Amino acid sequence: MNINDLNSLLQFDFVRPTKIKVQKDEHRVLPDNLKNDVFEKSQKPFEIQIKHTCPKSTATKNINVTINPLDKGTIYKKVLNNKTGKTEKVPMQVDIAKSQEKTGVSYYFLNPKNHEEIGFVVIDDWQKARRNYLLDFDATYNSKLLEDYPELGIFGDRISIYYLQNNDESKYCGIGKLADRIAIEYCLQEGIEPNIISLADTNSHVAHYKRGRRFLPVTPEDTINYRVFLEKYGTDDPNKIIEARIAAATDGQKVDTTDLSGLYMYMPQEIIDKYIEEIKKNPTLH
Repeated sequence: MNINDLNSLLQFDFVRPTKIKVQKDEHRVLPDNLKNDVFEKSQKPFEIQIKHTCPKSTATKNINVTINPLDKGTIYKKVLNNKTGKTEKVPMQVDIAKSQEKTGVSYYFLNPKNHEEIGFVVIDDWQKARRNYLLDFDATYNSKLLEDYPELGIFGDRISIYYLQNNDESKYCGIGKLADRIAIEYCLQEGIEPNIISLADTNSHVAHYKRGRRFLPVTPEDTINYRVFLEKYGTDDPNKIIEARIAAATDGQKVDTTDLSGLYMYMPQEIIDKYIEEIKKNPTLH
């Protein structure tokens, strides 16, 4: 089975309390015995229904999700500066909703004004997959995702990002970074050592690389065209190929890596440590 076959098969506590500032409403005064009760209720998780569009089928369906009012993330909205004529990235806070899946959890990034879905990430937890007996149907399906890589500090239980989607790349960015941060927080909450291995979709490699992800070497087990890969690129290390293309690109030029197809990637320990330090100071999930 080659890497394209594998790619097609993949369809599918130290969190600190956050201080919440209560905004005073000068036009409405609550009795003292109600103030705390109303505030407490407003901070409890609640369920809503949102419209979710499947990126593969483009079908839209209503799904039930849970929102914890304390869970907030930051992405960036692309805004044209009329004075300079350049597009600027303006920080934007999003609500984070979630739904439990059989093998993990999905997080949806919502516009706080209308709860419109801006993007989402689906996380597979291989502990849950084992408990649900979903690892036996095809050994090759999970081979790279479940192998240990002691030299990289990757062994034992882990998670993988099954799907990551920015619904409108012309308007928003930073969704991948928020998804990576949430993946780390999920591990910390579930007591999993942050080991994250995923399969990068075709032509998504540069975006992942710039966020700090790195790619595992291509091996004969990955593809029947391993020899062709070596002859074409002169290396079995996709990182070298991607680095060279980024370096050769001019400002604003989109780097094309379509020819590399799907590649397995991991999150290096130094990137994990950086996220953990940020999470200690300001957690996203509660």
